[in-house]
Amino acid sequence: MYTWRIWVFLGSRVFSTLGDQLLQFAVPLIVYDATGSVTMSGLAFLIEWLPRLTSLPLAGLLADRIGGRRLYTTADVLRAAACLLTALALGQWPGETFKLTAALMALCAFCYAQAFIALESTVPQLVPKEDLAKAQSLLQMINSGSGVLGPAAGGALLIWISPADLLWAAALVFAVSACGVLALRGLGAPASAAATAERRSVLHDLRVGVRSLRGEPVLLSLVGLTMTVNLMVGIATATGAALTVGHFGQSDSVFASLQMTVGSLSLATFFLMPWLLRKVSVYRIGIVSFAGIAVGGTLMAGAPLFPLYVLGYGLCIGLCGLFNVFIRIERLHWIKEAERGRVISLIVLLNQSTMPISGLLVAVVGGWLPVQTLFVAVAALAAVAYPLLFRPLRERAVTARPAETAAAA
Repeated sequence: MYTWRIWVFLGSRVFSTLGDQLLQFAVPLIVYDATGSVTMSGLAFLIEWLPRLTSLPLAGLLADRIGGRRLYTTADVLRAAACLLTALALGQWPGETFKLTAALMALCAFCYAQAFIALESTVPQLVPKEDLAKAQSLLQMINSGSGVLGPAAGGALLIWISPADLLWAAALVFAVSACGVLALRGLGAPASAAATAERRSVLHDLRVGVRSLRGEPVLLSLVGLTMTVNLMVGIATATGAALTVGHFGQSDSVFASLQMTVGSLSLATFFLMPWLLRKVSVYRIGIVSFAGIAVGGTLMAGAPLFPLYVLGYGLCIGLCGLFNVFIRIERLHWIKEAERGRVISLIVLLNQSTMPISGLLVAVVGGWLPVQTLFVAVAALAAVAYPLLFRPLRERAVTARPAETAAAA
């Protein structure tokens, strides 16, 4: 049974993810309104994701040395301060919008990586081992719920304020999140003096992760599939505002409605999860969600009308939550507990490496080719990855086995 500490932490997580969703909703609109350029939108997405990746190994090291609670609190305090200062700066220097928002997203991306790894190291301290799967599912529901609430709140606020003013709201929710985790005293300290004394280098941690990945084909397949999904999702996210407002001629509020619809779809899939698990395995859910994401990319590639684009966008983004549940549950069976933090840091680094690549592709290609052409290429890549990468999983995937067999493994 969950204690008050767990509920406080989960509540803080709600505010933290809400702040992240507000930023992901507001910044593309701020950049596109200021520049009118899909290329600049792609460049902003690239700037947002590069610090997330490069700081992941550092995040693992910091979580081990200063503790998950301190790292999580510091990350949200810095994000609250950055949103506040950027909102003030945009009022003073509106001509520097792109530079200011790019700096904001770079700092918030760095802090996001720290909070993500801190979350991974804090949850096992709060939740018994037998409840970890439920906790991960609940956290994924929080992420999906924030995906609905963030754009909904942003779209509602746009009735009275500009997209730039949404940064004030993001600063507030990050501050509330930090206060909640700060109240959990005594949580997330280094496990022991011996663990604190061991000062592993970043390169050492990466070598451990590389050895584990190189020796396990299942993990390599999972990474390959996730990289493919993230490339498609990254292109969809980087171009969502530009295609909705620019190409299809819709308003900012319609873009907010699009984000809300996608978030609602994600949330609905999690409410269906208990029913789905009674019918099919987690592995089968992973296969179907991957195929659905690929179909969504194909629809966006050739959508002549906005409703068809919305359907493709919804499939692509909305099914990611189900795919993430499959990936997270399956990989836990193939990583040694003593190496979990270091290996997951490397896996996340590889998984999310295609996100800045997608931003770079949009920035480079968006100036001389229709952006929808990128979806054609990525959909073709997914068609190749589907039979190639799922084949090693068919016989070995733990999530494909009957429940009693998987438990024994």
